[in-house]
Amino acid sequence: MWKPYLCHDTRAWDAYVSSHPELSPFLRYSWSSIIKNSYDHQPYFLALPSTGSSSVEKFSSILPLIYFHPPDGINRLISLPYLDCAGIFANDYQSFSELLNSAFALARDLEVAHVELRQDALYPLAIHDIKIQGWEHRSFDFKVGLRRFLPQCSTVLWQQLGSKVRNQVRKAEKNSCTSQVGGKELLDSFYQIFGTNMRDLGSPVHSYDFFIEIFKAFGESVRIILVERQGVPLASSIVLTKGNTLYNPWASSLRAYRPLCPNMLLYWTMLSWACDQGLSCFDFGRSSPGASTYTFKKQWGAESRPLSWEVFSLPGQEWYPEKESLNLKGWNTLTLAESNTIGPKIRRWISL
Repeated sequence: MWKPYLCHDTRAWDAYVSSHPELSPFLRYSWSSIIKNSYDHQPYFLALPSTGSSSVEKFSSILPLIYFHPPDGINRLISLPYLDCAGIFANDYQSFSELLNSAFALARDLEVAHVELRQDALYPLAIHDIKIQGWEHRSFDFKVGLRRFLPQCSTVLWQQLGSKVRNQVRKAEKNSCTSQVGGKELLDSFYQIFGTNMRDLGSPVHSYDFFIEIFKAFGESVRIILVERQGVPLASSIVLTKGNTLYNPWASSLRAYRPLCPNMLLYWTMLSWACDQGLSCFDFGRSSPGASTYTFKKQWGAESRPLSWEVFSLPGQEWYPEKESLNLKGWNTLTLAESNTIGPKIRRWISL
């Protein structure tokens, strides 16, 4: 049965995640309330109690799940929608297998045909060795994560960058672009840029409340980087700190100002700020191999690693995550007000 493993102990869960430095902030318990409060999806965060004596190791495995039931009827349990990777993590093979089985029991109770786990190659246990009766398993690798390790100071980082990158950062500064690091007070500027960029890309935008909930949950560990020119917001990003790594799940710049290179100053500010904070790694988020975002991140010295989206389906059912798309025909013809009003209602049901 899955019910004994339904976890409501926020502190114990987060203490477990914090005790494993390789785990991302996307495995923190806060995402249950963030996604529930902003999009009204039901969370089921499962944890297997540990038999050990360590006070920190209260669990031997964790699995955050969201019940995703879009209007098209393809109901799924996802770990987790909207994020790069937040799959199952376990101390050992037996715990991994037992908690995964409890997820399938939950899926049957909810009459869900698919369980989708977004695994990171950094997690130590491979899912491919797990054999589950009654479920068909497919693995998808159409997304990769990108990271780069950082030197001890931003001066050394600058010297490590290619001349083209440095020249484009200088170009932004010569064009009177300036950057700053702040908190929730910069959210309106971030969302103005983010919403405009998503509309121009033809993509429904996340709700403003989604980011409000992130600030409520993460406090000082979430920051906004903003690039302006004479008071006009041009590029912005949201970053999260966990352990020795700075994570950048969302970044945008205004297309009309790209000749000024504000996006280059944005990324330089993120990377140099991470160095100056004493962090040793920068996570650029996910990209599709060969896409323009992939090429952009690689020029900063990013190295790619696999992100395996593991889909378990009941026999006769099929689900392919790459069928989802954030690009909607004609979306870029909407006004910004229309896009920001309608977009979140559609974005709610796109798990990417």
